[in-house]
Amino acid sequence: MTASKTIAELKLILDDEMGNLANGDNLEKVLTPGFVDKRLYAIYLIETYHYTYHNARNQALVATRPEKLDARYMKYCLKHAMEETGHELMAVHDLKKAGFLQKELKEFRDTDLPKPLMTTEVLIAYLYRVSTTGNPLARLGYSFWAERVYEYLAPLMEMFTHLGVEKSAMTFLTDHSTIDADHAEEVDRAINMFAKTEQDWEDIENCMRTSLRLKARVMDSVFEEFVKLKKGISNRYDFLNK
Repeated sequence: MTASKTIAELKLILDDEMGNLANGDNLEKVLTPGFVDKRLYAIYLIETYHYTYHNARNQALVATRPEKLDARYMKYCLKHAMEETGHELMAVHDLKKAGFLQKELKEFRDTDLPKPLMTTEVLIAYLYRVSTTGNPLARLGYSFWAERVYEYLAPLMEMFTHLGVEKSAMTFLTDHSTIDADHAEEVDRAINMFAKTEQDWEDIENCMRTSLRLKARVMDSVFEEFVKLKKGISNRYDFLNK
């Protein structure tokens, strides 16, 4: 497929990428009735907390870069960062509602959860790199898919529901998706406003592809850790058995 030049073409590429991910072996196993349980959801939330914690921070860094930027783009980045601040706490809320976290939210500390998986660390590091080096517009590629990914997650959300996860413990996937619907429109407007050259579009597309594939590796790791927990060959998430 040729490089995108419009939002519609970028969306087609995203559809293609998501279609490829949907054909993965792990997803097929995850959707096999009876194979997984709520502990998989808990591990997903833990890693979601870790990388979402950094989203507002690396987004804000784009606006603090020393090179001259369009003031309107700087304002967009800072506004988006402000609105993303604290979204990671939705994942903590859901962990508690699902029965996997005993502490009150106001007492929660990072150390109450296992450290990020290596794949999560790589995703976090990549987004900081994109935000601080290269084309300042590139990070829009991450926002492009991250703000609209929920439309692709219906099978997983249905599976979590069947596992007994109550709606009150799915705010990151439900309430967050409502917030991000507006953000997706803002991202589209920002790309159309600030992407002026073929290189801009190429850099945005490359960030979209790369960050999405890194997120897919995170999801693979989440599944692999669940399998280890299920087999009793890892104590990383032992607290989920209580």
